[in-house]
Formats: sequence, C-alpha cells, structure tokens
Amino acid sequence: MELYISPLFNNGVKKMSDFVPRPVTTSYDFDIEHDQRGRWTARDRGGLTGGTFLTRQAALRFALAETGGDRRHVHLVRARRVDGDAR
Repeated sequence: MELYISPLFNNGVKKMSDFVPRPVTTSYDFDIEHDQRGRWTARDRGGLTGGTFLTRQAALRFALAETGGDRRHVHLVRARRVDGDAR
C-alpha cells in the first residue's frame, strides 16, 4: 500500500514558505448606542452579532475586536430623544 502525501506537505509537515497570509476582511458594521437604562449596546447592522455592556469602553472594545481593529466599521450613534425628554 502506497501512502499519498500532498505536494503542499514535506514529509507530512506543511512548509511555512507555502503559507500565504490573507488580509482580514470584515462584513461587520457596528452601531454603538447608549440606551435609556444606562446600558451600552454594540450591534452589527446586519444582525449577525452584538452585545450589551455596562460601559462604553467595553462596547467599543468588543466591536473593535470583531472588526479586526478597523475603526471605519464602528459607529457611535447619538442618543435618541424621547417625547418629554428635556435634554
């Protein structure tokens, strides 16, 4: 019985010279909002992922981690006014 070894492998071990890094691409665009209960939410515009956080920093950290640190895909949303809100 003959053992087949892929041409990408050398003695069963992949050579690092064959490794080609690919740029990280993100399909995520996050909106960061502060809700009426004082929580911060980070939501992907496509509805794929998100979370609720106690601090703005935690929400930003999450969104940046999910986008590979690309700030172009993280957006702070201004608070919405509610009728009777005297801000």
